[in-house]
Amino acid sequence: MALCADISATAQSPHTSTQNQNYLPMKSLHPKRSPRRAFTLVELLVVIAIIGILVGLLLPAVQSAREAARRMQCSNNLKQVTLAMHNYESSHRKLPSNYTTGAGTSGNFSVFSQMAPFFEQGNMLSMIHFDQPLTVGCCPGQLVAPHDVAAATPIPMLTCPSEDSDRTFYVTSLGGAGPTQAYSATNYAMNNGSGVGTQYDTRVATNGINWINAHVGFEAVTDGLSNTAAFSEHLLGVHEQSPSEPTIDAMRRRTMFDVTCAFISRTMPPSTPGMAGYVLPEDPNQMEAYTRASSLHRGWTGQRGAGWISGREYWTGYTHYHPPQSGIPDMQSCGWGVFGARSNHPGGVHVARCDGSIGFVNESVDLKIWRALSTRNGHEVMEEL
Repeated sequence: MALCADISATAQSPHTSTQNQNYLPMKSLHPKRSPRRAFTLVELLVVIAIIGILVGLLLPAVQSAREAARRMQCSNNLKQVTLAMHNYESSHRKLPSNYTTGAGTSGNFSVFSQMAPFFEQGNMLSMIHFDQPLTVGCCPGQLVAPHDVAAATPIPMLTCPSEDSDRTFYVTSLGGAGPTQAYSATNYAMNNGSGVGTQYDTRVATNGINWINAHVGFEAVTDGLSNTAAFSEHLLGVHEQSPSEPTIDAMRRRTMFDVTCAFISRTMPPSTPGMAGYVLPEDPNQMEAYTRASSLHRGWTGQRGAGWISGREYWTGYTHYHPPQSGIPDMQSCGWGVFGARSNHPGGVHVARCDGSIGFVNESVDLKIWRALSTRNGHEVMEEL
């Protein structure tokens, strides 16, 4: 009976357990938070140090990858230039070269201007009129319209992507008496030869492939097209026309000795090449002392490579007198001179050969091999560069 009573009592109170649960202590809906912990100064410094190490490890790799891309683009630029030269030679049966304009040797269109039809530069062709002079006057001449517009127009293919100098030069014409005009620069130049002795005087035939009125065809390159340089690269010069003497190596590579153009013969072509009392020594390491001691040395000059449109040698020509990347300044005399191959690529320069191949020549190349590469008919035995 007692068991029945207990069951009955439980049946009559179905909510007894639920009601009891309502009186149980409820857990907090907002659990107690632990105190917030911040970085200590030591931990922060460790993180910064780790990030710095990672950046230090990654940055050279990124820079190396970027430079590799720039070198590839530079090589491709020279490839396009050399291809244009081949197309020009096929059409004219000779290579483009500097030439006389009437009785003068300045104011001529550059080899790049002459090859413009083969650069696919249609807009440029409409601004270049070869039946009209490029400039009038001298030192340098004043650009004649519409060539002033063409001269200021950049051709990206003619500049190296590793060049960090401003590509627009402002040149005061007529020996400082004329207007200042804009020129778009070029990092590439045609092979004027070794430059040794008096071969800086391109009024006469040099041992390269370009001089005034050269008219060289591929048949004249008896050393072989693969053994003869056609184009290389150079750093742009300082922008001042008459800069002060360079005091740091970076500027010495962009500045030229200015030498009085006291040529022995003023005729064109000259009966005797070169300037009186100025015959460059075979050893380029002796050139600086030799030039400074010369009575012809009159200061410094700049604007190397200033204008792709002009055929002046110090703008669109180069020689193999200096080894690649030389720290010895170039020499300029009224546009003529010795102009080294240099670049911002670590270790050397690109060289385009007459057969159209492009190679990277190390700055440590033997000087005899480097100069042999400049000659079209020297009959040297070429070793691997």
